[in-house]
Amino acid sequence: MGLVFLQANDGRSAMRCFDAVAAQNLPVSFYAELRGRKQDHAVKCELERDRLRLIYLSSYDKKAKPAAPARPAAEDGLGDLVIEPGSSRQQDFEALTLALAEIKRVESRNGQLFLKLAKEEVNLSPIYMAAATPTEGPPGRRFANNYTRLFVRYPGMEDSKLANEGMTGLEKLKLAYDIANAGLNIATNLNPIGSVSALQSFIKITREIQGTVKSLRVNFASWERTFEDQQALQTGNAYRPIPTAPISLTFLEELKW
Repeated sequence: MGLVFLQANDGRSAMRCFDAVAAQNLPVSFYAELRGRKQDHAVKCELERDRLRLIYLSSYDKKAKPAAPARPAAEDGLGDLVIEPGSSRQQDFEALTLALAEIKRVESRNGQLFLKLAKEEVNLSPIYMAAATPTEGPPGRRFANNYTRLFVRYPGMEDSKLANEGMTGLEKLKLAYDIANAGLNIATNLNPIGSVSALQSFIKITREIQGTVKSLRVNFASWERTFEDQQALQTGNAYRPIPTAPISLTFLEELKW
């Protein structure tokens, strides 16, 4: 279910599922494309307490054609999508195993994860099948942070760097400029000849505003419920009354008569 929630871009729910996986001493995993090391690979990323293992699922030649590894990790072609507790796995497969000491830093950047190693830098591009992978702005940074948090929580790589999930100053400046520019185009092209240009400007500004709203969307119902719970906790009774004698139920017997 953790993989399903990652495909839904719900990092919090995915982490709750992965907590149950890690509690059974099983690796927390996701699928990505490894870029670097002179060749691109589709990999299964397995995060364990003391290492990171990148299991090769396929490689790509110069014409971008995939080729299966000479020694695959499992028969399902996915490097054992499901691993049962206590089950034995074959060990003779193509993979890149990195001890935590070999990974200097993990950083979210443009919808990808950059791993800084001792002698080189490689990047992981998580596979996102639900839609086009977000790579720009707050959506792209939040998407990458979902995976970077896995490195922080399970192998304990606290030096990992999360990207800013809000709008940067440059993005705000660009949005203000685009809105002003689009408004000027609409105002100066309100005639039969310039109507197409005005419509294009209107569509552009609408899309930018919609993207901004999505990036700043807040679940107000959840926020209000949390606020009410905190307020009730602060203003509630400091103690709960505990009865010191058995409760008398005489009035119940009288009601029966």
